[in-house]
Amino acid sequence: MTEPAVRARETKTPWYRFWRQDALASLVVFLVALPLCMGIALASGAPVATGLVTGIIGGLVVGFLAGSPLQVSGPAAGLTVICGEVIRQHGVPALGIVVLIAGVLQLFAGIFRLGQWFRAVSPAVIHGMLSGIGLLIVSSQLHVMVDDRPRESAIKNIASIPETLMKGMPLPAIEESEIRLSRIELLQAFGTLHERQDEIERGLERIVTRHGSEELHKWEQDHLADFVPAQRAVLEDFRAGIAQVEASPVATADGPRARDLSDALATAERTLYAATADLETRRLSEVKHSQTDALAAVADVLANLKNHDWAAKVGLLSIAVIVLWRLVARGTLRLVPAPLLAVMITTLLAWTFALPVLYVEVPDDLIGGLTLLSWTVLEDVPIRELVVSGLIMAVIASAETLLCATAVDQMHSGPRTRYDRELAAQGLGNMLCGMVGALPMTGVIVRSAANVQAGGKTRLSAILHGAWLLLFVLAMTPLLRMIPIAALAGILVYTGFNLIDFRGFIRLWRENRAEAAIFLITFIVIVVEDLLVGVLTGVILSAIKLLVTFSHLHLELSTSAGSTGRPKTVLTMSGAATFLRLPLLASKLEQVPAGASLHVHFERLSYIDHACLELLMSWAKQHASTGGKLVIDWESLHARFKADNNPGSPGVARARRDGVPSDSAA
Repeated sequence: MTEPAVRARETKTPWYRFWRQDALASLVVFLVALPLCMGIALASGAPVATGLVTGIIGGLVVGFLAGSPLQVSGPAAGLTVICGEVIRQHGVPALGIVVLIAGVLQLFAGIFRLGQWFRAVSPAVIHGMLSGIGLLIVSSQLHVMVDDRPRESAIKNIASIPETLMKGMPLPAIEESEIRLSRIELLQAFGTLHERQDEIERGLERIVTRHGSEELHKWEQDHLADFVPAQRAVLEDFRAGIAQVEASPVATADGPRARDLSDALATAERTLYAATADLETRRLSEVKHSQTDALAAVADVLANLKNHDWAAKVGLLSIAVIVLWRLVARGTLRLVPAPLLAVMITTLLAWTFALPVLYVEVPDDLIGGLTLLSWTVLEDVPIRELVVSGLIMAVIASAETLLCATAVDQMHSGPRTRYDRELAAQGLGNMLCGMVGALPMTGVIVRSAANVQAGGKTRLSAILHGAWLLLFVLAMTPLLRMIPIAALAGILVYTGFNLIDFRGFIRLWRENRAEAAIFLITFIVIVVEDLLVGVLTGVILSAIKLLVTFSHLHLELSTSAGSTGRPKTVLTMSGAATFLRLPLLASKLEQVPAGASLHVHFERLSYIDHACLELLMSWAKQHASTGGKLVIDWESLHARFKADNNPGSPGVARARRDGVPSDSAA
């Protein structure tokens, strides 16, 4: 369908005609999006508010402008890996710049009509990439599901899965209600302290990495001094936390666990004091080690307060609810999103029984949970690294968005996607997300499918889902604080597992081993090395495969006595006859006996270009001087290769004019 036809068809469907269906669908999409926005933010290592704001912008802004009216935009699980890597290396403020760069690239790609090019990536690479991202999500969120922290790399995450499973396997110890409530308060207090210490350690690590000399320069002294007040505040608040522990029933509880907590608190206080002293005296060589020790000591305190066994059961319950609901839900019950049901059940149980697990932290002010765009990040982070990350993000987000839009088009009979407009709308949305420090967005298949299945007819449903998100965040923030983090991690473990395309790999293996190999190599490189390296490896392998495919030509030459007494030679061609194989074709033609009649069979030929055709015609002229001739069924050739060898084209017309015979019986 042409672009004007698509536009005309969309204008024939005014939003107010189906406002009832769209309003109902928007509520369903909102209920699906709410837990996913929070869970994806936590998986990225970002505040919960960043995911919610992305969902709001995806609805209220991109929903108005999107080229795919029924597609829903928001934070995507496929981008958690790159977001987490940017935050881990450069901090949350750097993420805003990366998202802004990605948005600008997407906007220009849409303006210059490059939307279709983003779809020109081999499906093997796309599915290999998503499968690799799925494994990365599973391996990291399994640790979060037991209230543990993900490791520094994917390999360490995977290698430590058995250890994590052992932590979550025991049956939970049932303590008195007063102790459980006290443990929840302490977890929240020391969790905040750990986050603050982590921010200090990451900021100092960038300075030490950039300026590793033992001799302190004025630039380093000034920047080290900036961290001193924050470090002193952490030490003072930690000492207040020790007093809170000593006054709580947790400290008086019997058993070795209380003694271990007391020892961990004493060790952490000493290491925090040492870290503060090193900062105050500007000892750069000692700062790096003391900061690492301080962060590890605070983490040890948290580990003694956590109940990995309870958290694991909460996460498993959320997965079980999703699986069972999708098995038993029928009819209108399917409109109730399984992830939301999982969050509701686990939250209700966690607060009813005061389970001592980590809960979602949301600021009273939504803006307070965001890190607005600041160019001061460029003082510590090379712009080249941010641009590279933005480019990767733009490519992955665009490919995921346009693939999702194609899938949504197959689900309904309404307006088709206008790919360039969709890409430009996503770019504007990501520019806004970057400015306010939110997560990047893409078109997301789970929410889009829910929109279509719930009866969404126009873009109003996507717009309203953003409005419901905004209303919920502004009016019901206390409810978000009741959600266990382990429940959201369980949802992401399930989501990540579904991204791993086992069936797709098996199907590719049966149909095309080369494509299956590209899938597998892309998957492995993403997990072992890096997302960018993995995707580039897949693209390069696809290009190599394409080159090999178009350079494979098999020629079989046989000669026999003809009925006229002259030798009859048959040349059977299979594969692709391109300029890359001109030497092979010329070599075979040289083997044709002088004066022979050469019959060319191309039934097994998949492609022939002008260069090979010109070679055949020029050889036919030379061969005619020896009394031989070239016999080709030009009509059949035209039927098979219209684009390159149209009989009306100059090449074929010249062949006929020059007397190259046509043997319709060949």
